[in-house]
Amino acid sequence: MLVCVCKGISDKQIDASLAEGATSFRAIKSELGLGSCCGQCIPFAKDMVADKMADMQLSQNYHLAQEICC
Repeated sequence: MLVCVCKGISDKQIDASLAEGATSFRAIKSELGLGSCCGQCIPFAKDMVADKMADMQLSQNYHLAQEICC
């Protein structure tokens, strides 16, 4: 899905940035140029990044709990 029409940035590119170690919306914005034109994508992109980072944190916590318990 296209997140930033102006720069042609997709959700897949944002996912890849997170997978490669980006730890904040600011880092993704800087790396990809997200929201640097008209800015209409920023609210949606911020929410999307926050949701994905929360999911990643939950997954990490789950795996850590599994290691401790088992």
